[in-house]
Amino acid sequence: MSKPLSLSLRIGLSVSIMGSALVVLIFSQSWFTLRTQLEVIAESKLAQKLGQIEHSVLEAGPASIDEIDPHMVDDLISGHTDMSLMVCNAELSGSPIFTVGLIPAAIENTISCNKNSDFYQKHFDKSGVNSLVAHTSIRIPVSGEAIRLILISDRAEDLYLLAAYRKSTLIAIPIFLIIIGMGAWWIAKRGLAPLNTFRSLTSAVTTSELKGRIECQDLPFELNELADSVNLMLERLEDGVKQLADFSDNLAHELRSPITNLMGKAQVALSKNRTSDQYKETLESCVEELERVSRIVSDMLYLAQTTQADSAASESLSLNKEANHIVNLFNAIAEEKRVRLSVVGDDFILGDKLMIQRAISNLLSNAIRHAPVDSSVPIEIISQSNQAFLSISNSGPGIPTQHLHKIFERFYRVDSGRSRAEGGIGLGLAMVRTIMEFHHGTVTVESDIQGPTKFTLTFRKINHD
Repeated sequence: MSKPLSLSLRIGLSVSIMGSALVVLIFSQSWFTLRTQLEVIAESKLAQKLGQIEHSVLEAGPASIDEIDPHMVDDLISGHTDMSLMVCNAELSGSPIFTVGLIPAAIENTISCNKNSDFYQKHFDKSGVNSLVAHTSIRIPVSGEAIRLILISDRAEDLYLLAAYRKSTLIAIPIFLIIIGMGAWWIAKRGLAPLNTFRSLTSAVTTSELKGRIECQDLPFELNELADSVNLMLERLEDGVKQLADFSDNLAHELRSPITNLMGKAQVALSKNRTSDQYKETLESCVEELERVSRIVSDMLYLAQTTQADSAASESLSLNKEANHIVNLFNAIAEEKRVRLSVVGDDFILGDKLMIQRAISNLLSNAIRHAPVDSSVPIEIISQSNQAFLSISNSGPGIPTQHLHKIFERFYRVDSGRSRAEGGIGLGLAMVRTIMEFHHGTVTVESDIQGPTKFTLTFRKINHD
């Protein structure tokens, strides 16, 4: 399989072909223009000279044809070596009365002295003679005799000039084509030189080295946007790889604790004979750790599914209806803690029903968990312009400021010991953020160290008339 041509060579060849066609077209057009102009000049010159001869003959006023002075006519064309004249009796056929200048035999044999019309005519013959011939007839006033003037212009010099131009053109065109080809290749290679920056950067990019960026200052305008896109892509990749590395570390840490506990308890249980109650206690403890591992895996799978979900599954939803549905599910838990749940307001959005319920459920679960006994957790829905806001508040202890920008990260917990004891694994708020990103919305938090804490979901709403 042949190796594909380089981009600079392809551009060079394309420009060369176009330039070559243009050069050939220019030279061809120049040659045709030169030939046409030479013909026009020759015809104009011949007509002018024939008019001078006619005027001189009539001005001399000969009484008959025989009195026409050949020397007078010779003086008129003596300076034109390419011209010759035949003076004939227009009423008689035969040889001319006299001639001036050297008339090619091939021309003389093809021209008759009894032509009746005035015209220009090119004469070509096998001898290679190229002449322009002009005819005119005049009548002598005194005798009334008609004479015919036949002026012949030898165009050998014009043909020589055209041949010289054609020869020089045939020599020059290959040189021009070589210059155009080399120049086009050099210009294309120089123009594509900035792409070497892209090649150097992309060849150096690895999962462990994503710091490189393309400098946009000296790049052409056409490549500037491409460089910005590549830099933005590298930034996203760097952020993604960093998040993946952090996630892997956190996941390993989260799974290591229950696995270590399971192994430790199993090893202790097997170290010596124990009673059935002791084995039962150990197994129950192991089941708790396994349930925790199961929750981690289940939540991670849900996060992956949310990231790859199809937006075509969206439907029109009432936030009030979905919030009340979740409240009904948590009423029993809230009553145990004597926490009052309420939903106020309504608006309609376009979204995935199960995802929206999961987001509200995670926030409400956290609010109930951190709400004081005999307090309330209100769910408030507000409509503003083209956005809908759903907020969930609790009056329990707040979140320290230094943790506010991190709480939506996976496995992040403000108080890891307390969260683990309460069953949290640090994925609930990460799920909420992922769900809101899927719906092109946001989740924000407002909190004071003494409380309250308020989480707000911001949606794009749809209007119902």
